[in-house]
Amino acid sequence: MPKNSFSKVEFVRSAYRKEDFLFDRPCVTFLGRSNVGKSTLINGLLRRKNFMKTSKTAGQTKSVNYALIDEKFYLCDVPGYGFATFARDNFAGLMKDFLEENRALKKVYLLIDSRRLLLPADDEFADYLEDLKIPYSFVFTKVDKLGTSEKNLLKEQEEKVAPATYFEVGLKKENLYEALRSDILKSIF
Repeated sequence: MPKNSFSKVEFVRSAYRKEDFLFDRPCVTFLGRSNVGKSTLINGLLRRKNFMKTSKTAGQTKSVNYALIDEKFYLCDVPGYGFATFARDNFAGLMKDFLEENRALKKVYLLIDSRRLLLPADDEFADYLEDLKIPYSFVFTKVDKLGTSEKNLLKEQEEKVAPATYFEVGLKKENLYEALRSDILKSIF
């Protein structure tokens, strides 16, 4: 990975409707249940503490937020898909359009809180991405907050998602972001 990767970052726009989506460069996005740490993960990847707004209250992201990286591609912060359920038949609106009609989307990273069990909603969302033929990987967030017993639970969760690729990240573990940065660049180019 070039030394300057992820060094030039610019917020471009928030899209509240599909007419506002950007297709001029490839993009990747991060999806998961509400309050899984999507905005925090993006801030960690970009090495910027407050680039994307974070909140303790779930469901605060209401738009697709585009960040231009190194003038080459977009990282998109998007709304979560709820706490426990994902129903493909009821999935509509902005995120459905973003996933199903986005020719610029190169990869989705499906975020899982490493302290929580995988829920059927996570499996169902992965199945949905497979049906759409969108490449995806799992990202287990908040690994810096794990206790000993939770680390064992994480290993069980990682075995459940295999053979899909997965990454671990934690706000206080900068070294873990490098593998994810490399994968993003491979996905884009």
